[in-house]
Amino acid sequence: MTAPFRNILQASRGWTRKHIKTPRQGNHTAHTNKLARAFPPVLIAVGVIGTATYYALAPTRYKALNSDTFTPYTITSREPISPTSVIFTISPQQHGPSLPYLLPGSTAWRYPLWSVEFKQPEVQIARHYTPLPPADGDKTQDGTLSFYIRAVGGGEMSNYLNRQGVGCHVHLRGPHTGLDILGRLGGRNKVVFLAGGTGVVPGMQVAKAVLERDATSTVKLLWAVRRRGELQRRRDDGGKRPWWDFGGNAAPTELTADVEEPSAMGKRLARMKATYGERLVILVAVDEERTRFTEGDLRHVLRADGRAPPGLGCRLHDQRLHTRASEFEAPGTECQCSPADDPGKNLLVVSGPEGFIAHYAGDKMWLDGTLTQGSVGGVAGELQRKDPSLANDWLVLKL
Repeated sequence: MTAPFRNILQASRGWTRKHIKTPRQGNHTAHTNKLARAFPPVLIAVGVIGTATYYALAPTRYKALNSDTFTPYTITSREPISPTSVIFTISPQQHGPSLPYLLPGSTAWRYPLWSVEFKQPEVQIARHYTPLPPADGDKTQDGTLSFYIRAVGGGEMSNYLNRQGVGCHVHLRGPHTGLDILGRLGGRNKVVFLAGGTGVVPGMQVAKAVLERDATSTVKLLWAVRRRGELQRRRDDGGKRPWWDFGGNAAPTELTADVEEPSAMGKRLARMKATYGERLVILVAVDEERTRFTEGDLRHVLRADGRAPPGLGCRLHDQRLHTRASEFEAPGTECQCSPADDPGKNLLVVSGPEGFIAHYAGDKMWLDGTLTQGSVGGVAGELQRKDPSLANDWLVLKL
């Protein structure tokens, strides 16, 4: 027992022996009131000292990244791409024995598609951002994560993050798992990912997960950017019209592993291309060069083979059931198709700003406070109308 506790208890016992007497008849109420006035200070003192002792002696707990509270990270590097876009790398301020987004005992990511929330302390908001997948040789077990951020006009969070420099602190919450890409792909092996701007990062996550699943899968990554500088270090004058204003008429270009003067994002994409070779096709449309992805481009990459089972009633494979589904999904959703059907769907995934998604795949839909997939519309809906077999072979997802 510590000295403070011993002294308090001794004082308490001494006070009791000296002052407490057997009350006479008629004096019981007065005696009780004296006790009520005397004991509280002693009990409060014991409580205060006990609390102070607990906090002084209790070990400091490691605060790992988790989905309930925000964890502090430090920006360790910053790679500017353009005046409004940057890749920054962050590390946790404390390093623990495990990370929730890694497979146990491995350096590989646990989830094919996931994100974290950043908070903006100045206005108390949080937004989801998708980590860039690590390249071969990158450290993952130390908790380091990298993000491609582009500041947009009026974007509180993106502008806040774009102002932060090396050494600044940011706070993360997560991981938050996305749609089960591999479960939906199932026995099929084709993914077309149409991305606008920073929406390419989920596409890179998906490409890595799908191409490392087996040697037969293929991914076509179609990336629409505002300016060439996002991909290569060239002079960037650019126009001011929205880059999802689809008025261009030139053809997109294919990215090769030996792209000239690549930006930080160009380098990452070129490394992926070098790793996966012909199984990964990366096409780029640049708004300032008046190039865009047309209905004909999508028709060319979306070809029906007639082999996919309908998947009716299955939460993973029935397009109609996705209308009310969120893009955030807890792991473990089970396929309800018959195993004998070799279930699965080829995937068309569209990711980017609202206008971009609406043009190519239709609007998302708010339902009971949750942003859901909504029905298939836009260019994808028109292609399905013209060729109904596409609706059976290809599942359309919006991120």
